[in-house]
Amino acid sequence: MKSSMSDSPEKKNVYFVQAGNLYGANVHLPYAAGCIASYAWNNPAIWGNYQLGHFTFLRAPLDRAVAAFENPFLVAFSNYVWNIEYHKALAMAVKKRWPACLIVFGGHQVFNDSSRQLSEYHFVDFLIHKAGEIPFEALLLALLQSTDLSEVPSLSYRGADGNPLRTADAPCSSCDFPSPYLAGIFDALFEEYPAFQFSMTFETNRGCPYGCAFCDWGAVGHAFLLMPMERVKAEIDWAARHRIELFLCADGNFGILERDEAIVNMLIDSKLRTGYPKKIKFGFAKNSDETVLRLNKKLSAHGLNAGATLSCQSLSPVVLKNIGRQNIAYEHFRELVSLYNQAGVPVYTELIIGLPGETLDSFARGIGALLAAGMHGAVEVFPCEVLPNAELSKPAYREEHGIECIRVRQVQRHGSPENRDEINEYSEFVCKTNAMPTEDWVTAFLFATVVQGFNGMGLLPFVAIYLYFEQGLPYERFYFDLMDYAKANPCTLVGEWLSFYRARYRELAGGTGESLVHSVPECGEVTWPLAEALFLRVALASERFFSELPAFLRRYQIDKQVEEELLRYQRAMVQLPIPPPPSQAFEYDFPGYFSAAFTGRHTALQRTRTTLFFPEQGQVSGWEEYARDYVWYGRRKGLLTRKGFEVVYE
Repeated sequence: MKSSMSDSPEKKNVYFVQAGNLYGANVHLPYAAGCIASYAWNNPAIWGNYQLGHFTFLRAPLDRAVAAFENPFLVAFSNYVWNIEYHKALAMAVKKRWPACLIVFGGHQVFNDSSRQLSEYHFVDFLIHKAGEIPFEALLLALLQSTDLSEVPSLSYRGADGNPLRTADAPCSSCDFPSPYLAGIFDALFEEYPAFQFSMTFETNRGCPYGCAFCDWGAVGHAFLLMPMERVKAEIDWAARHRIELFLCADGNFGILERDEAIVNMLIDSKLRTGYPKKIKFGFAKNSDETVLRLNKKLSAHGLNAGATLSCQSLSPVVLKNIGRQNIAYEHFRELVSLYNQAGVPVYTELIIGLPGETLDSFARGIGALLAAGMHGAVEVFPCEVLPNAELSKPAYREEHGIECIRVRQVQRHGSPENRDEINEYSEFVCKTNAMPTEDWVTAFLFATVVQGFNGMGLLPFVAIYLYFEQGLPYERFYFDLMDYAKANPCTLVGEWLSFYRARYRELAGGTGESLVHSVPECGEVTWPLAEALFLRVALASERFFSELPAFLRRYQIDKQVEEELLRYQRAMVQLPIPPPPSQAFEYDFPGYFSAAFTGRHTALQRTRTTLFFPEQGQVSGWEEYARDYVWYGRRKGLLTRKGFEVVYE
């Protein structure tokens, strides 16, 4: 099915808009809009009377986007937090140019309670709630036949008196819908944009059995539904024919079903036969188990894994109760992390700052517990974002937990600092709760940045591990000590940069901050997440950083020879664009000691003469290439910790 316009004057022109960002030559296919279109145009009454126009999938200047439409009868927008403001502006421009054109808004930014949106969005004629395939088809048929709109499910519109009306939701017991890929919905895009590298959203099931308060996925309200395996297999083959390199799996809990292993086998078989896909990003099952580990090992063995997730969001029982979530038992989590580390499969976890009931102390102790479990490679921390249909957004819930928010301009991670769109998008982040005052939120965010920048990216984890095992020093205490040292010594490298970042977080909390990214000119024209920017700033001055560390470590009274060698080992292990000497000799067996530590075992540090031989490797051409390949692309893969060296004992 082509999405080109017809010369037939009888057909009404319908367009879809799902605007996204361009990453170099990489761009996402507008999957959600494609799903709605492929379902509707499978109906003879619709393709016989409506003409499917082009998809607006990039944020073109408004005048150019409007000019691309031809006498539109209806324009449908698929709305998300990253495009809603652009969509509103484009919809208003379309309405101004063609007042009779009908505007339909759907997607996650459409509130379940529609009265406020219809009052505010005077330019929108219809709101479609939740899954859109069935309601959109019914709406086009109702408009064609001039029937009562009250029969269209999951729809909000204005009645004859101008007041908003909301119909009952559509029952949904199956998602055996036509695939937009297999229906040819996107064929014209490949012809029109041959230089683009399209990424594919891949969906094998729909829905989520959980109801986390911060998430709107469970609010969709239908059962956990499965795509037919025939469709899944056919889409994998389609993607290979179209040379799709990156799959973005939209499943909320991949690995939760027994059949998911067969899907992984299909993907591996496709890569072996065709070379595609090259990478897959999964959202793995929340309560991960050995099945998910097995799937990740398979994917990693074939270079398909973009990193395994063991999500936590919080380790506080109070928080988990407040948000309606259950994590796997901590001891089981430790066992899984150890198994991932032993298997050499990159693994990371995610936490959220600002969840109701989380205190600064419980948040920090949670991070410490994750590090104690062996999760040193990547503890990623995100602010708690308020989504319109999540439980956390409801006034009663916010009042109960004392939730206050800030509105922060979105800036594309790993984008160009000069790439300022004419229309800004915004996120609403929690910055205060009954349990976490604003200043504690600032400290928590700075603490998270310090742990991610210094531990997760390889600048200090070996020192922190040594002190944890030899002195029983909790990881959170070590990094709070570093923050205290930085505050007391503002002229040191860490003092300068932690002061800078604390000021940034205070600006954000006060409503004057610009964004959660920062540029590092020496590393290219790129906007970096603040933890990555901190790492790069310190790495650029690594000589100074490591020369200042002994003054900080003095408080721990480590044996002088051990301390000197520990710092040399730590410095050798962080992967920087500066190559280490061909070999380094130590009086202690640090490789054996830390190898055991990363699998959760404490062994005594043996005094054994140990020499490390570092292989010659192709060196990056400079900091810009290093930042891209190791920090941006390689962080989750564990590339920031040096590997592949030979150990010789005497």
